[in-house]
Amino acid sequence: MYRRFSPPVSLLKSYTFPLDSQLINAKFLPKHRLPLIEHETPVEPFRSKLFPSGNIFIKRDDQLDSYASGNKLRKLEFLFADILSRPNCKHIITAGSLHSNHCKAVAVLASKYHKQTHILLRTDRTKDDEQILQGNVLLNYLLGAKLYLIPKKANIQRDIEPRVKLLEEQLGGRDKCYSIPIGGSDTTGIFGYIDCFIKEILPLIDEFNLGHLVLPMSSGGTMEGLALGNYFTGNRLRIHAFAVSDNKTYFKTHFKTILHQLELNHLTELVDNDQLVDICDSHVGLGYGRMTDEQIIFLRQVISETGIVFDPVYTGKCLWGLAEELRNRRMINDGKNVLVLHTGGLLGLMNPEYGQQWLKCNQSHSDPHIRDWMTLD
Repeated sequence: MYRRFSPPVSLLKSYTFPLDSQLINAKFLPKHRLPLIEHETPVEPFRSKLFPSGNIFIKRDDQLDSYASGNKLRKLEFLFADILSRPNCKHIITAGSLHSNHCKAVAVLASKYHKQTHILLRTDRTKDDEQILQGNVLLNYLLGAKLYLIPKKANIQRDIEPRVKLLEEQLGGRDKCYSIPIGGSDTTGIFGYIDCFIKEILPLIDEFNLGHLVLPMSSGGTMEGLALGNYFTGNRLRIHAFAVSDNKTYFKTHFKTILHQLELNHLTELVDNDQLVDICDSHVGLGYGRMTDEQIIFLRQVISETGIVFDPVYTGKCLWGLAEELRNRRMINDGKNVLVLHTGGLLGLMNPEYGQQWLKCNQSHSDPHIRDWMTLD
């Protein structure tokens, strides 16, 4: 059962859009923000033999919180401000993959602010599977979230949205429920990275001689927020978004839908002609949350050489794509420096489905790092 809880007014801070408010219709600007992020995330040089150019820096949004939620918190600062401003809201409904970092982040905050979370998780496992309660799923369970296992290939419109509607009806109607889309990627959550670009990334352009911003992309909200922040401040960076699921057509359609909802229809042409963002869907590989053995070996080498832990779902796959593009000279050849956004999601490494691949990676190594040494004989 949820506990009755009325958040103090002081929890919510008034939000002022940091640019000319005429850029976006005032009715779409968030009124409040829930301050979850206490500091700017650091920027570090990124050096690996797999990236010999040496002109790459990394912004550590993986360090935003102690639960390894990464970039999800930036969107949830605005989404939870909206939730907590609704006194009748008792339930939060969201969805994602089985080991979704977004869902975990929602569960953490919902528990903290005494809301009951309902999470639809895409999977081919069942509730009786002995491996179901691991990683983020275990955290969701411990945090009191109600978990609903749905088909792994569940379609948003056909399978997820009808379930959300049914849950809302069962829980007392929309007045008592707040539904957050997959990844928090809507016209409220998008302000997390519009704000981040203006306040944290824009000042870095001259300091680090940046010409390019690289990031992984799954639900689209982080890319859309950064692209709009960049556009509103003069389009000084070329943004390269590496899809870890779906394809270019899907993300362009999603972006144009967001622009339509924000009444920024004049920007849709810039999505079509790739001026707002360069979407690369050539390295999705085996699909969302899956890596080839070659990619796993690559990821381990990058982690061991840099001392920075990357997940195989988002930033790890993005780095693989970036390395391939640079190797084939298809991207970034103007001499400008590159900023890679590390979006976090480290608990994705704990997905048991990667176990065999990590072992194969060790066995293929010329000097294995795991050895049997049971006796002194």
